[in-house]
Amino acid sequence: MSLRRIRADNPGPFTLDGSVTYILGRDDVVILDPGPDVDSHIRALVRAVAEAERITVVLTHGHGDHAGGMNALLAAFEALGRAPADRVGAGHPTVRPVAEAEPIPFDGGHLEVVPTPGHTRDHLAWYWPQRRALFAGDHLLGVGDTTWVGEYPGCVADYLASLDRLRTLDLDVVHPGHGPDLHDPADALDRFERHRRDRIEQVRTLREGPDRLRGEALYDRVYGGRVPPGLDGAARASLAVIEEYLDATA
Repeated sequence: MSLRRIRADNPGPFTLDGSVTYILGRDDVVILDPGPDVDSHIRALVRAVAEAERITVVLTHGHGDHAGGMNALLAAFEALGRAPADRVGAGHPTVRPVAEAEPIPFDGGHLEVVPTPGHTRDHLAWYWPQRRALFAGDHLLGVGDTTWVGEYPGCVADYLASLDRLRTLDLDVVHPGHGPDLHDPADALDRFERHRRDRIEQVRTLREGPDRLRGEALYDRVYGGRVPPGLDGAARASLAVIEEYLDATA
């Protein structure tokens, strides 16, 4: 079996039922997103690749629920007698910089990097052409129609452009970083874009309408007390970058 899916025990409003780490291959293995620094998760990953001859670790982005377990995973490899991550060869775990563009081989084919900024500036998706599969990280989630876009100025434009970039791929399935697989990639891409553009148009209408809402009045009208506890800051950041997008495209 070329693909295994191991879910971490870190449920939450951003992570849904937990972060998913994907293991591709059996002997020449890729670990895609080590996930959070959760002992049970790290132990599960080490068990899953215990017989591998070569291990390569790749990331979609650096948020802790996707990359936080990297150091613990490498330390576990070293404790089992594997060489440090900067040494390359049979039996040695190798860490690839997230910006590295060459294909990543494993014994089920190879992964191609697809830059998908938006959720973060350095966000990457990984395309498995032999299976027409995409590992989307947090660019798409397995449920709903939105992911968080609010980390940096310009992220809304980047996110929309990244959705367009993914439409150029030949896809049968999307494996997200959280939630179940998406078996209708075209519908998922359309759904996530529609949500984002509807929100942009809502904010545009409120800003340009007779009340010309800004600040707290705009936030209250857009979210209206519907933000779950603990997510107020994320919602405000999301609204701020939509306003920045509207200002930049006016």
